[in-house]
Amino acid sequence: MGPIVCATRGGEASRRTQERAIALARETGAPLVFLFVADTNFAQPSNPSLADALADELERLGRGLLHIARSRAEEQDVSAEMVVRHGAIRQTIIEFLHEVHASTLVLGAPGTGSEKKTFSPGELPQFAQEISSSTGVEVIVVG
Repeated sequence: MGPIVCATRGGEASRRTQERAIALARETGAPLVFLFVADTNFAQPSNPSLADALADELERLGRGLLHIARSRAEEQDVSAEMVVRHGAIRQTIIEFLHEVHASTLVLGAPGTGSEKKTFSPGELPQFAQEISSSTGVEVIVVG
């Protein structure tokens, strides 16, 4: 069985998503990987130095969030790997799933707040279906 990949970015919705991935790893014995994608496309800085600085800051933020997720897993006697990747979120997730031969992807559904979301509520099921069709990976969306 390939690893369970949990794409995460912090916040309360991510905590529920992480908890589901941890429970699944505990139930199945599959390896668990927490993935954070540092995507700077939202800012589109015109200065290459600013773009590099933003990418570095996002990576540091991601590593901090991943340490928290891994600590949650360890509290439940589940070991987890932490991975930060850079790029567009959708494509980077798909590439990573192929790379690690994942069996399952756990994603969190967007909340109802006003902040910018990676996926609108209607887009997430479409993305999940795209992943399942193109990779054969089971996708679990945590609401």
